[in-house]
Amino acid sequence: MTRPTDDLHAADLAQLTRIVLDIDNPICQVCGQPLHEGDDITAYAYRAAGEPAYAIGYIMCGSDVHEHPTVFTRGVREYVLTGHIGACSNTRTQSTTFVLLDPTVVVTSPTTTAEPHVHPDSPTPREPTQPTHQEPTPLLTAIREQTRSDGGCPHKGAE
Repeated sequence: MTRPTDDLHAADLAQLTRIVLDIDNPICQVCGQPLHEGDDITAYAYRAAGEPAYAIGYIMCGSDVHEHPTVFTRGVREYVLTGHIGACSNTRTQSTTFVLLDPTVVVTSPTTTAEPHVHPDSPTPREPTQPTHQEPTPLLTAIREQTRSDGGCPHKGAE
């Protein structure tokens, strides 16, 4: 029996297959290495809640060379994908558009949370490296914990 989340994942993956990279000269946004048709890449794709289509935020060289993105946003459906660069040519306009081919999901972050989910069958064995974002300390709590009774700076040498 197919679960609704499996249907959602399959629909997302279908939309992410051949998604436009939206760049004329693909380069790794970590090391700056030029990328070409057929090169393996890792891509960050996102779709804000209520939006109909995904967009590629950035790409990195290799299927698993650089650290994966580790900060995810609540209210945005996010994927880290591995695949390779393909090219679609439009002979009428004499233009080429680069696309993501053969995407494999590595990390997912659903809209309901900022917590990443590393897929067990993904081509990477590691977890995201940075801790997840913590909620900020409420203002009154911070003031109570960091002010001195005489009104001075809370730490020596602070101005």
